[in-house]
Amino acid sequence: MSVLTATGTARTHRSPWGGRRGGRAAGRAFYVSICVVAAAFIVLMTYFPLIFVVSNSLKSGGNIFTNGVFSLFNQFNFNNYAVAWSGIDRSLLNTVIVGGLSVLIGVLAAALGAYAFSQLQFRGKSLLFMAYIALLFVPWTLTLIPLFLTVQKLHLFNTWWALILPYSATAQPLLVMIFRGFFDQVPDELLQSARVDGCSEGQILRRVIVPLTRPILFTGAILVAINVWGLTISAGMIQFVDSFGTNLSQGGAVFAAYVIVTGPMFLLVGFSMRYFVSGLTEGALKL
Repeated sequence: MSVLTATGTARTHRSPWGGRRGGRAAGRAFYVSICVVAAAFIVLMTYFPLIFVVSNSLKSGGNIFTNGVFSLFNQFNFNNYAVAWSGIDRSLLNTVIVGGLSVLIGVLAAALGAYAFSQLQFRGKSLLFMAYIALLFVPWTLTLIPLFLTVQKLHLFNTWWALILPYSATAQPLLVMIFRGFFDQVPDELLQSARVDGCSEGQILRRVIVPLTRPILFTGAILVAINVWGLTISAGMIQFVDSFGTNLSQGGAVFAAYVIVTGPMFLLVGFSMRYFVSGLTEGALKL
């Protein structure tokens, strides 16, 4: 800022705040640069193993172990995927069937249980709900022997139901806890209006609760699908890898199998991420 002195000459005064503002802007720019570099490093460290697996799935066994780690996409042997598919196709089909039925039964049962805990009144409801949630603290290893004996008594060995029923049951505590929190946010006036119109509790759940809480139901389905997929397909992958023994020439087929079995989950999460985030954040606002 310029002012006139007593002699008529102009003298410039620098604002005392200019240096401080400039320092703040420089500090902010430095902070943003650090965040960008850190984020880029995290993204690189996260996705490099995936890129490494895809690259090795296109190589022959010898090239996988002789080339360096950063030697990527220097060979394209697509026959590895044909070998991998012929070895895991049956396991992949079983996983899809088990996963689909587990999601359907698990989400449906959890929705019914959460609705009962949320909207119905019965003696001991709070105590029963706490006992239900306490199942989350029970290590799954403690249930292996009782589960084995139960499957044996029900004659379910070598059937899909030996996997579907336990998977659906183990998902109940977490899903019921999540679903109940969202069901509680449905306005009571809306439910009472449905009851006055003659709707049964089942119709209220199907026609009122489910449409309003669809994102969280879909989120629960994704969680169950991811859990079931990893547990089921892993057994088929172990058998496929063991079939080669010490034969390193089929290393590319092993990596190709990993790409095949993880691909569906990447597609599921990628196309459903919008609904997944919506289901997790919808509880922040009242319906």
